[in-house]
Amino acid sequence: MEDTTGSLHKAVVSGDGDAYLVEEIQLFPDPEPVRNLQLAPTQGALFAGSSGGVWRVPRANCSVYESCVDCVLARDPHCAWDPESQICRLLSAPNLNSWKQDMERGNPGWACANGPMGRSHRPQSRPQIIKEVLAVPNSILELPCPHLSALASYHWSHSLAAIPEASSAVYNGSLLLLPRDGVGGLYQCVATENGFSYPVVSYWVDSEEQALALDPELAGIPRERVEVPLTRVGGGAAVAVQRSYWPHFLVVTVLLALVLSGALIVLLASPLGALRARGKVQGCGSPPPGEKAPLSREQCLQPHKDCRTSVSDTDADSRLGTEVA
Repeated sequence: MEDTTGSLHKAVVSGDGDAYLVEEIQLFPDPEPVRNLQLAPTQGALFAGSSGGVWRVPRANCSVYESCVDCVLARDPHCAWDPESQICRLLSAPNLNSWKQDMERGNPGWACANGPMGRSHRPQSRPQIIKEVLAVPNSILELPCPHLSALASYHWSHSLAAIPEASSAVYNGSLLLLPRDGVGGLYQCVATENGFSYPVVSYWVDSEEQALALDPELAGIPRERVEVPLTRVGGGAAVAVQRSYWPHFLVVTVLLALVLSGALIVLLASPLGALRARGKVQGCGSPPPGEKAPLSREQCLQPHKDCRTSVSDTDADSRLGTEVA
């Protein structure tokens, strides 16, 4: 199946009529519709045509599944796990009796039971490799969890217990951890698919101030010192800052300040307008429209009382009245 963006979906219909998605492939560098599709069984490939050319896609890419669990959970009808070479291979060899596959259920607990599984039945069993991370005070650790399957659900666990909510959060699948007392130890990102749970990645978080004693159950497992995204939350610059959320926080803060300022201006605009109207000084106004022409000689000679602004004006009016008389 293809769509208008150039994505190819490989789906399989099981014997009971249920359909499931095996993989999704982006055919072209730039999204564009697929014009033609041609399956070539003898060549083991699919040809896809677009306005930019023709692309050859292998019918299966079994090499992406690195363990027996990955190979079986994919439920790709063209792939199976070879226990001798420890490789997920294309189903083309004549002798496949020892190869592992479970198309109906996709249960690696049954298909991979007699050999190395690469993953475990239980979420907290011995991992294949442990990534050691050094916790820095006044910082936030980001422990990534790769999502290997779109059909699986993921969660984090800490040394056979729940993650401490007061000092951690999950963001885009990664665990954000604030180093405090009691937060060190083993952290595992666990995936669950078809009722089967397995650790995707395992981290051992240690403190630079006080190293934790090694868990005896983890003895003998290969360890690898890694650096993870680290953000300082106070007291200087981060040692290995790979991702900082400070610009986003600053932008949100500025926008919030602008919105609050605008709302405050709108709320104060009406009271200020009313106060300005009350504080205006009433001056001499023009006579009403109906009294533009004087009604008598006395009215013409006598100015309005509101227009007398000084003692001299009053005296002038008195002298003018005497002269007229």
